[in-house]
Amino acid sequence: MVRESNSVLMLVADLPHPFRAAFTTRHGGESGGAFAGLNLSHDQGDVSVSVDKNRGRVATALTALEGGRRSPLELISPRQEHGLRVAGTAEYAREGVRSPCDGLIVRSPLDDGLAALLLFADCVPVILVGEVDMAVVHAGWRGLVGGVVQQGARAMTGPPGAAFVGPSIGPCCFTVGEDVARAFACRYGDEVVDEGPRVDLWGATERALAEVDVPAIRVVNPRLCTVCNRDLFFSYRGDGAVTGRHGAVAWLAESAGETDVPSAGAMKDS
Repeated sequence: MVRESNSVLMLVADLPHPFRAAFTTRHGGESGGAFAGLNLSHDQGDVSVSVDKNRGRVATALTALEGGRRSPLELISPRQEHGLRVAGTAEYAREGVRSPCDGLIVRSPLDDGLAALLLFADCVPVILVGEVDMAVVHAGWRGLVGGVVQQGARAMTGPPGAAFVGPSIGPCCFTVGEDVARAFACRYGDEVVDEGPRVDLWGATERALAEVDVPAIRVVNPRLCTVCNRDLFFSYRGDGAVTGRHGAVAWLAESAGETDVPSAGAMKDS
């Protein structure tokens, strides 16, 4: 569902208690120029003070979604590099020099009070939800071919029972070279490649999820293409190399440690 909180426009996933997840848009921030809006990345050339304010707005917005918390959420954002490493959120937060990481696990009580924030501008955000924990994964084309979605599932305590796919470049716009097309055809089948050639990252993501026993009926995808909707989202392909990043955020309700976690069967079908 679409929610606005603290002037921040977000897509909020409908998850069983205590799990929470949202996808930010570019609306509601203080960045200007090529980064205009709610840019959440420090690494693209934006003014650091603006990014800090934008992240603060997101943290406040997430708190407001729950009707307030006793303590604000702390955003933990890894250094992404299109790799396969998936780590626990608290574990990653404790690293002195943070190494590259493209997925974070959120579990109670270890990660209470922390919000895993991964950044995107066309790549596929994937949120995996299980009985006792959840994962948020950054799936670019290299990660999808390499198996980052499957690695996210393996890093969870128990198997995922459902998945949510966030705004990302759609098959309408992801034109690639022949080498990338061949890599996807070899890994996920000819059905994810079309003339152009174009690659269907959403279709490849569904196939990756099927490999970890999450069927298509348990995958929620609003099918929002970031290139086609640049008024709402940042897009590397659509905006050019100098642009901002929106986020996928996963966290736990504050009462998570006091409430039983429902089984995967209690999750809603898509």
